Amino acid sequence: MINSGKYTFESYAIVLNADRTVLKLNPTLEKFGYKFQWVDASELEANFSEIFNVPKANDRPLTIMIGREWKGISHELHNALVHTPPFGQILHMEFPGILLLRKLTDFNVTGDTMDFIIEQTEFKIFHDFANDLLLQLRLFKIGEIRFSQFFNITSETRQVGLRSTGISIGARGDYTLTDSAVEELSNKLVAKYEKNNLTELAIQNFSIVYDLPDGRLRFITLVTCLESLFNLGKDQIAHTISRHLSIILSNSKEQFKENYKQIKKLYNMRSSIVHGGEYKGDIIQDYLELSNKVRAAINFCNVPDLTKEKLFEDLNSRGF
Repeated sequence: MINSGKYTFESYAIVLNADRTVLKLNPTLEKFGYKFQWVDASELEANFSEIFNVPKANDRPLTIMIGREWKGISHELHNALVHTPPFGQILHMEFPGILLLRKLTDFNVTGDTMDFIIEQTEFKIFHDFANDLLLQLRLFKIGEIRFSQFFNITSETRQVGLRSTGISIGARGDYTLTDSAVEELSNKLVAKYEKNNLTELAIQNFSIVYDLPDGRLRFITLVTCLESLFNLGKDQIAHTISRHLSIILSNSKEQFKENYKQIKKLYNMRSSIVHGGEYKGDIIQDYLELSNKVRAAINFCNVPDLTKEKLFEDLNSRGF
Protein backbone atom coordinates (compact mmCIF):
# COMPACT_ATOMS: atom_id res chain seq x y z
CA MET A 1 0.00 0.00 0.00
CA ILE A 2 1.43 3.38 -1.01
CA ASN A 3 1.05 6.28 1.39
CA SER A 4 -0.61 9.42 0.06
CA GLY A 5 1.75 11.99 -1.37
CA LYS A 6 3.74 12.82 -4.47
CA TYR A 7 5.51 9.97 -6.25
CA THR A 8 7.04 9.20 -9.61
CA PHE A 9 5.78 6.43 -11.84
CA GLU A 10 8.46 5.21 -14.20
CA SER A 11 7.20 3.79 -17.51
CA TYR A 12 9.55 1.56 -19.51
CA ALA A 13 9.78 -0.52 -22.66
CA ILE A 14 12.50 -3.12 -23.19
CA VAL A 15 14.29 -2.45 -26.48
CA LEU A 16 15.52 -5.45 -28.45
CA ASN A 17 17.89 -5.71 -31.41
CA ALA A 18 19.33 -2.20 -31.09
CA ASP A 19 22.72 -1.03 -29.91
CA ARG A 20 23.68 1.94 -27.77
CA THR A 21 23.93 4.32 -30.73
CA VAL A 22 20.19 5.00 -30.28
CA LEU A 23 21.12 6.82 -27.05
CA LYS A 24 22.30 9.66 -29.31
CA LEU A 25 18.64 10.37 -30.07
CA ASN A 26 18.01 11.39 -26.45
CA PRO A 27 18.41 15.18 -26.92
CA THR A 28 15.43 15.01 -29.29
CA LEU A 29 13.41 12.47 -27.28
CA GLU A 30 13.86 14.44 -24.06
CA LYS A 31 11.96 17.32 -25.66
CA PHE A 32 8.96 14.98 -25.68
CA GLY A 33 9.60 13.73 -22.12
CA TYR A 34 11.23 10.40 -23.04
CA LYS A 35 14.73 8.94 -23.29
CA PHE A 36 16.61 5.76 -24.03
CA GLN A 37 18.45 4.35 -21.03
CA TRP A 38 21.27 1.83 -20.86
CA VAL A 39 21.08 -0.47 -17.84
CA ASP A 40 24.11 -2.65 -17.08
CA ALA A 41 23.86 -6.00 -15.33
CA SER A 42 24.40 -4.65 -11.80
CA GLU A 43 21.78 -1.92 -12.18
CA LEU A 44 19.43 -4.51 -13.61
CA GLU A 45 19.87 -6.49 -10.40
CA ALA A 46 19.41 -3.45 -8.16
CA ASN A 47 16.48 -1.70 -9.80
CA PHE A 48 14.75 -3.91 -12.36
CA SER A 49 14.82 -7.51 -11.13
CA GLU A 50 11.04 -7.38 -10.57
CA ILE A 51 10.34 -7.31 -14.30
CA PHE A 52 11.77 -10.84 -14.42
CA ASN A 53 9.73 -11.89 -11.37
CA VAL A 54 12.75 -11.80 -9.05
CA PRO A 55 11.86 -9.80 -5.89
CA LYS A 56 14.05 -6.84 -5.05
CA ALA A 57 16.65 -7.70 -2.39
CA ASN A 58 19.84 -5.96 -1.30
CA ASP A 59 21.39 -8.99 0.39
CA ARG A 60 21.61 -11.45 -2.53
CA PRO A 61 25.22 -12.39 -3.37
CA LEU A 62 26.24 -11.21 -6.84
CA THR A 63 28.02 -14.42 -7.65
CA ILE A 64 27.83 -14.44 -11.44
CA MET A 65 30.09 -12.06 -13.36
CA ILE A 66 28.71 -11.06 -16.74
CA GLY A 67 29.72 -8.84 -19.65
CA ARG A 68 33.09 -7.38 -20.62
CA GLU A 69 32.96 -5.06 -17.62
CA TRP A 70 32.37 -8.01 -15.27
CA LYS A 71 29.25 -6.72 -13.62
CA GLY A 72 27.85 -9.04 -10.97
CA ILE A 73 24.32 -10.42 -10.81
CA SER A 74 22.72 -12.97 -8.53
CA HIS A 75 22.14 -16.60 -9.36
CA GLU A 76 18.38 -15.95 -9.06
CA LEU A 77 18.34 -13.16 -11.65
CA HIS A 78 20.69 -15.05 -13.96
CA ASN A 79 18.40 -18.07 -13.84
CA ALA A 80 15.36 -15.86 -14.58
CA LEU A 81 17.12 -14.25 -17.56
CA VAL A 82 18.13 -17.61 -18.99
CA HIS A 83 14.50 -18.75 -18.91
CA THR A 84 13.03 -15.48 -20.22
CA PRO A 85 12.81 -15.34 -24.05
CA PRO A 86 14.52 -13.69 -25.82
CA PHE A 87 17.11 -12.99 -23.10
CA GLY A 88 17.85 -16.68 -22.71
CA GLN A 89 18.93 -16.76 -26.35
CA ILE A 90 21.43 -13.90 -26.07
CA LEU A 91 22.69 -14.25 -22.50
CA HIS A 92 26.40 -15.02 -22.50
CA MET A 93 29.63 -13.56 -21.14
CA GLU A 94 29.48 -10.65 -23.60
CA PHE A 95 25.97 -9.62 -22.50
CA PRO A 96 26.52 -6.28 -20.74
CA GLY A 97 22.96 -5.06 -20.08
CA ILE A 98 19.70 -3.98 -21.70
CA LEU A 99 18.28 -0.93 -23.44
CA LEU A 100 15.11 0.70 -22.15
CA LEU A 101 12.83 3.48 -23.33
CA ARG A 102 11.80 5.51 -20.29
CA LYS A 103 9.31 8.17 -19.24
CA LEU A 104 8.96 9.64 -15.76
CA THR A 105 5.58 10.96 -14.61
CA ASP A 106 4.87 12.64 -11.27
CA PHE A 107 1.67 11.60 -9.49
CA ASN A 108 -0.18 12.95 -6.51
CA VAL A 109 -1.37 9.72 -4.88
CA THR A 110 -4.62 10.18 -2.97
CA GLY A 111 -5.41 6.58 -2.05
CA ASP A 112 -8.66 6.25 -4.01
CA THR A 113 -9.58 4.50 -7.27
CA MET A 114 -8.59 7.54 -9.33
CA ASP A 115 -4.92 6.67 -8.72
CA PHE A 116 -5.22 3.51 -10.79
CA ILE A 117 -7.18 5.27 -13.55
CA ILE A 118 -4.53 7.99 -13.80
CA GLU A 119 -1.78 5.38 -13.87
CA GLN A 120 -3.59 3.44 -16.63
CA THR A 121 -4.03 6.62 -18.67
CA GLU A 122 -0.36 7.55 -18.40
CA PHE A 123 0.69 4.01 -19.26
CA LYS A 124 -1.43 4.14 -22.43
CA ILE A 125 0.12 7.49 -23.38
CA PHE A 126 3.55 5.92 -22.98
CA HIS A 127 2.53 2.82 -24.94
CA ASP A 128 1.16 4.91 -27.84
CA PHE A 129 4.26 7.13 -27.99
CA ALA A 130 6.57 4.10 -27.92
CA ASN A 131 4.73 2.46 -30.83
CA ASP A 132 4.82 5.70 -32.85
CA LEU A 133 8.54 6.03 -32.14
CA LEU A 134 9.15 2.42 -33.13
CA LEU A 135 7.33 2.95 -36.43
CA GLN A 136 9.43 6.03 -37.21
CA LEU A 137 12.66 4.17 -36.43
CA ARG A 138 11.64 1.31 -38.71
CA LEU A 139 10.57 3.63 -41.51
CA PHE A 140 13.93 5.39 -41.32
CA LYS A 141 16.15 2.35 -41.90
CA ILE A 142 16.18 -1.40 -41.93
CA GLY A 143 16.65 -3.25 -38.64
CA GLU A 144 14.72 -5.63 -36.43
CA ILE A 145 14.31 -3.19 -33.54
CA ARG A 146 11.29 -3.98 -31.34
CA PHE A 147 9.88 -3.48 -27.84
CA SER A 148 9.36 -6.77 -26.02
CA GLN A 149 7.72 -5.57 -22.78
CA PHE A 150 6.04 -2.47 -21.43
CA PHE A 151 5.90 -1.95 -17.67
CA ASN A 152 5.90 0.71 -14.99
CA ILE A 153 7.52 0.92 -11.58
CA THR A 154 6.48 3.02 -8.57
CA SER A 155 9.35 5.12 -7.23
CA GLU A 156 8.65 4.29 -3.55
CA THR A 157 8.11 0.53 -3.68
CA ARG A 158 10.12 -0.30 -6.85
CA GLN A 159 7.34 -2.75 -7.65
CA VAL A 160 6.06 -3.41 -11.16
CA GLY A 161 2.49 -2.14 -11.51
CA LEU A 162 1.11 -2.41 -15.04
CA ARG A 163 2.71 -4.66 -17.64
CA SER A 164 2.07 -5.68 -21.23
CA THR A 165 4.11 -8.02 -23.40
CA GLY A 166 4.77 -7.61 -27.09
CA ILE A 167 5.74 -10.16 -29.72
CA SER A 168 9.36 -11.31 -29.55
CA ILE A 169 10.18 -13.61 -32.43
CA GLY A 170 13.89 -13.79 -31.73
CA ALA A 171 15.18 -11.85 -34.74
CA ARG A 172 18.88 -11.08 -34.88
CA GLY A 173 20.89 -8.03 -35.84
CA ASP A 174 21.41 -4.62 -34.33
CA TYR A 175 19.60 -1.45 -35.26
CA THR A 176 22.54 0.92 -35.30
CA LEU A 177 22.82 4.61 -36.20
CA THR A 178 25.76 6.57 -37.57
CA ASP A 179 26.25 10.17 -36.43
CA SER A 180 24.88 11.47 -39.73
CA ALA A 181 21.86 9.16 -39.43
CA VAL A 182 21.24 10.43 -35.88
CA GLU A 183 21.24 14.02 -37.12
CA GLU A 184 18.89 13.22 -40.00
CA LEU A 185 16.51 11.15 -37.89
CA SER A 186 16.50 13.70 -35.05
CA ASN A 187 15.19 16.31 -37.49
CA LYS A 188 12.36 13.99 -38.56
CA LEU A 189 11.11 12.56 -35.27
CA VAL A 190 7.72 13.76 -34.05
CA ALA A 191 5.82 12.99 -30.86
CA LYS A 192 2.78 11.76 -32.79
CA TYR A 193 3.18 10.09 -36.17
CA GLU A 194 0.22 10.97 -38.38
CA LYS A 195 -0.88 8.69 -41.23
CA ASN A 196 -3.00 9.83 -44.14
CA ASN A 197 -5.81 7.83 -45.76
CA LEU A 198 -3.52 6.72 -48.58
CA THR A 199 -0.77 5.26 -46.38
CA GLU A 200 -2.78 3.90 -43.44
CA LEU A 201 -3.19 0.36 -44.80
CA ALA A 202 0.36 0.24 -46.17
CA ILE A 203 1.76 1.25 -42.78
CA GLN A 204 -0.33 -1.37 -40.98
CA ASN A 205 1.02 -4.07 -43.29
CA PHE A 206 4.55 -2.70 -42.95
CA SER A 207 4.32 -3.00 -39.16
CA ILE A 208 2.88 -6.52 -39.33
CA VAL A 209 5.91 -7.65 -41.35
CA TYR A 210 8.13 -7.42 -38.24
CA ASP A 211 5.98 -9.98 -36.44
CA LEU A 212 6.08 -12.56 -39.23
CA PRO A 213 8.66 -15.35 -38.74
CA ASP A 214 8.63 -16.55 -42.36
CA GLY A 215 10.60 -14.61 -44.98
CA ARG A 216 8.14 -15.50 -47.74
CA LEU A 217 5.21 -14.10 -45.77
CA ARG A 218 7.20 -10.94 -45.11
CA PHE A 219 7.94 -10.60 -48.82
CA ILE A 220 4.29 -11.04 -49.83
CA THR A 221 3.10 -8.56 -47.20
CA LEU A 222 5.58 -5.92 -48.35
CA VAL A 223 4.29 -6.23 -51.92
CA THR A 224 0.78 -5.74 -50.49
CA CYS A 225 2.00 -2.41 -49.10
CA LEU A 226 2.93 -1.32 -52.62
CA GLU A 227 -0.38 -2.53 -54.05
CA SER A 228 -2.33 -0.46 -51.53
CA LEU A 229 -0.34 2.64 -52.52
CA PHE A 230 0.06 2.34 -56.27
CA ASN A 231 -2.69 0.15 -57.70
CA LEU A 232 -6.11 1.32 -58.91
CA GLY A 233 -7.54 -1.67 -60.76
CA LYS A 234 -7.17 -5.30 -61.81
CA ASP A 235 -5.17 -4.73 -64.98
CA GLN A 236 -1.42 -4.30 -65.35
CA ILE A 237 -0.81 -4.29 -61.60
CA ALA A 238 2.88 -5.17 -61.91
CA HIS A 239 3.42 -2.45 -64.52
CA THR A 240 1.57 0.24 -62.57
CA ILE A 241 3.40 -0.46 -59.31
CA SER A 242 6.78 -0.73 -61.04
CA ARG A 243 6.28 2.46 -63.01
CA HIS A 244 5.07 4.66 -60.17
CA LEU A 245 7.60 3.46 -57.62
CA SER A 246 10.41 3.80 -60.18
CA ILE A 247 9.46 7.43 -60.74
CA ILE A 248 9.76 8.07 -57.00
CA LEU A 249 13.15 6.32 -56.76
CA SER A 250 14.74 7.71 -59.93
CA ASN A 251 16.51 10.91 -60.90
CA SER A 252 17.14 10.05 -64.53
CA LYS A 253 15.75 8.01 -67.40
CA GLU A 254 18.53 5.44 -66.95
CA GLN A 255 17.77 5.02 -63.25
CA PHE A 256 14.09 4.70 -64.05
CA LYS A 257 14.74 1.85 -66.48
CA GLU A 258 16.87 -0.05 -63.96
CA ASN A 259 14.43 0.48 -61.08
CA TYR A 260 11.46 -0.48 -63.23
CA LYS A 261 13.14 -3.72 -64.27
CA GLN A 262 14.09 -4.63 -60.69
CA ILE A 263 10.73 -3.77 -59.12
CA LYS A 264 8.86 -5.77 -61.74
CA LYS A 265 11.22 -8.69 -61.04
CA LEU A 266 10.45 -8.45 -57.31
CA TYR A 267 6.71 -8.34 -58.01
CA ASN A 268 6.97 -11.44 -60.19
CA MET A 269 8.80 -13.18 -57.34
CA ARG A 270 5.83 -12.41 -55.15
CA SER A 271 3.55 -14.10 -57.69
CA SER A 272 5.83 -17.14 -57.74
CA ILE A 273 5.62 -17.44 -53.95
CA VAL A 274 1.83 -17.01 -53.84
CA HIS A 275 1.23 -19.61 -56.52
CA GLY A 276 3.58 -22.19 -55.04
CA GLY A 277 6.30 -21.90 -57.63
CA GLU A 278 9.98 -22.46 -57.03
CA TYR A 279 11.67 -19.37 -55.60
CA LYS A 280 14.78 -18.57 -57.57
CA GLY A 281 17.11 -16.20 -55.82
CA ASP A 282 18.13 -15.15 -52.31
CA ILE A 283 14.93 -14.51 -50.36
CA ILE A 284 16.74 -12.60 -47.61
CA GLN A 285 18.56 -10.22 -49.95
CA ASP A 286 15.42 -9.74 -52.04
CA TYR A 287 13.41 -9.03 -48.89
CA LEU A 288 15.95 -6.44 -47.72
CA GLU A 289 15.89 -4.71 -51.09
CA LEU A 290 12.10 -4.74 -51.24
CA SER A 291 11.76 -3.42 -47.69
CA ASN A 292 13.93 -0.40 -48.50
CA LYS A 293 11.78 0.35 -51.54
CA VAL A 294 8.63 0.11 -49.43
CA ARG A 295 10.13 2.53 -46.90
CA ALA A 296 10.82 5.02 -49.67
CA ALA A 297 7.27 4.62 -51.00
CA ILE A 298 5.58 5.13 -47.62
CA ASN A 299 7.77 8.11 -46.69
CA PHE A 300 7.07 9.73 -50.06
CA CYS A 301 3.31 9.19 -49.86
CA ASN A 302 2.72 10.04 -46.20
CA VAL A 303 2.13 13.77 -46.58
CA PRO A 304 -1.01 15.54 -45.36
CA ASP A 305 -4.13 15.28 -47.53
CA LEU A 306 -2.47 13.27 -50.30
CA THR A 307 -4.97 11.04 -52.10
CA LYS A 308 -4.28 8.28 -54.59
CA GLU A 309 -5.77 10.40 -57.36
CA LYS A 310 -3.47 13.34 -56.51
CA LEU A 311 -0.51 10.96 -56.25
CA PHE A 312 -1.19 9.44 -59.70
CA GLU A 313 -1.62 12.87 -61.24
CA ASP A 314 1.71 13.99 -59.79
CA LEU A 315 3.58 10.83 -60.82
CA ASN A 316 2.14 10.86 -64.33
CA SER A 317 3.32 14.43 -64.78
CA ARG A 318 6.85 13.37 -63.82
CA GLY A 319 7.09 10.55 -66.35
CA PHE A 320 10.49 9.94 -67.92
